[in-house]
Amino acid sequence: MRKLDTNFTKNIFLVVVLAFLSNGFAQTNFAPNTKIYIKGNSALIGNNILSTHVKYPFNENAINDFIELQYIDVDDDSNTFSSSQANLNIIENDAEIEYAALYWSAIYKYDKGWKDVVNFKRKGKLYKKYVYEGSENRSMNVNNILFKTPNGAYHPIDGKIIFDDFNNEESFPDTKPYVCYADVTSILKNNTQVNGTYTVANIKATEGFVAGGAAGGWLLYVVYKTDASTPKYFTSYNGFVDVFKKPVDIRFYDFKSPEEGNIETSLLIGALEGDQKFKSDHCSFYNYQNNTYIPLFNSLRPKFNFFNSTISLDDTIFKERNPNSTNTFGFDALKFKLPNENNSLISHNVSEATIRFNSKADQFYLFFVAFETEISPIYMDVTENKNSILILNNSNNEMVDEDLEKIKNLQSISIPSVEKGYYLVTNIFSKEQNANNWTAFLKNKGYTPESFVNPENTWTYIYLKTDPDPYIIYEKQKELLKLNDFKDIWVLKINI
Repeated sequence: MRKLDTNFTKNIFLVVVLAFLSNGFAQTNFAPNTKIYIKGNSALIGNNILSTHVKYPFNENAINDFIELQYIDVDDDSNTFSSSQANLNIIENDAEIEYAALYWSAIYKYDKGWKDVVNFKRKGKLYKKYVYEGSENRSMNVNNILFKTPNGAYHPIDGKIIFDDFNNEESFPDTKPYVCYADVTSILKNNTQVNGTYTVANIKATEGFVAGGAAGGWLLYVVYKTDASTPKYFTSYNGFVDVFKKPVDIRFYDFKSPEEGNIETSLLIGALEGDQKFKSDHCSFYNYQNNTYIPLFNSLRPKFNFFNSTISLDDTIFKERNPNSTNTFGFDALKFKLPNENNSLISHNVSEATIRFNSKADQFYLFFVAFETEISPIYMDVTENKNSILILNNSNNEMVDEDLEKIKNLQSISIPSVEKGYYLVTNIFSKEQNANNWTAFLKNKGYTPESFVNPENTWTYIYLKTDPDPYIIYEKQKELLKLNDFKDIWVLKINI
């Protein structure tokens, strides 16, 4: 969505009343929706649901505000009023669906909008302005749509409304956007064919004209297991935030990158109202090594026009759609591989990442962000065996009894060569040299670390204390948690 200057231009004055909003208005803040640790990959497909023609693609560079849009409807089904399609193609033969989420979002102030030209005089000069109008009534039933899998029939979907602005008077008065979400994991898992054409129908949006331009679309986010992959961390966030003039930051955590090697990381994003012609929106990744935000870009998504009405996979237009428009009229969906050469953005042994969105003129609405990165196989092992460890983040004395019970109730792991007890573990390493480096670091800090090797995986566990009494270990853990070097220290119960 573009932002127009308020200066008058001789003879013609275009007035498009837009919602110039701060983050204080009604929105839905972004929050984690999923966290997955598996050997696997992800896929993202989607399509817009408004265009200039019911079936034909639109490939011109144009301003959303001045084009009359109508529903796309490609399914040749008289029971649907809107439908568009996209193909899923998972290449791994052993792929097993772990998670699938469907999102849809649109500008929906009224069912049908139009614009009028009004002439007026100012200081003796003639000007024109566009006035956008339409019926103020529209359906509140935005969360019920239809979803068709390859070679299947339509599934009725009753989604969750993440945000709907229709009844808010002050937040987005000229656009009234909404976003909905549905977990469709079971539908994909139960379908005999995963690859193929997916159709989403009966998504509601404003047809015709609306201030800022009509827009709408859907995306399908899929996470799947495959033994051919490295261990990875997948997390997705959803919400609805207006990105304009104030930065929006999203922080990812609960992972640990590998100790060595190149680290592959990707972002997957869904947004509404990014114009192709207007340039000022950007997406940046925080570099913890030099405390700066690094702008992200590729050949399709320029540094200062990152959201530009495009559906893309890395630096390629996603063409396996019907219609496969290059201009998706304000709907953006993408999977973007981070340029992490020499691990410049995600380095070894890091446990958090931050992405920033901002715009100065081309306002857009953010509704979906997913983050995936390769992680240490040790960290994945720890998360898979979380019933055998305890990480405490609360040192409140009122929690002592509860925390002690958690420690006592840990599942014990068996390591025959290790003395039984509760162990205060600071780190685990698959490489002996890395274990030696960490041990030397702790000794330089004045600690007396010890270690053992788990013969099941040959990993080295570095610990600071062991005792058969869980209370002693608990007290020491509380003490160390206050120090920056031991934010992830945990208790491991062995041979008890």
